[in-house]
Amino acid sequence: MIIKFNMKIYILTWFLLIVLLPNWATAEKLHKTQTSWDGGVIYYPQGQAEITSVKLRIEENQVTEFHCHPVPTLGYILQGDLVVETKNGEKTIFKKGESFVEVMRTIHRGQAINGPVEIIVFYAGSTTMPNTVLPENNLNRKYCKS
Repeated sequence: MIIKFNMKIYILTWFLLIVLLPNWATAEKLHKTQTSWDGGVIYYPQGQAEITSVKLRIEENQVTEFHCHPVPTLGYILQGDLVVETKNGEKTIFKKGESFVEVMRTIHRGQAINGPVEIIVFYAGSTTMPNTVLPENNLNRKYCKS
């Protein structure tokens, strides 16, 4: 069987591939910022970079312990609503589908409201620094400022 080369079909095929190719995948920007949710400065820790991601689940009305993040921390709410409160009483609410950058070095806690919350959390840390610190482990304010 001999297949004839048809220039029209060749051009049409490539045209369709070029037009359709960008539609095979889409990218939606979720978050871009230079500050945390409270307007605080974001900075990267010294040392060898280490990226960590976790899936965090908080049951309805459960409140986390007060803690801080000495590294840039980004969260994405998969399910539920989350109230974040700093130790000085500043509050904000994040809902399903929202992403946010956590406060850095500021003691805060989270509470699931209106059902359980699932969050994907990304830490842009280093091999020599913890991602999360409890106040009692923050001797001399090494990691948390208050």
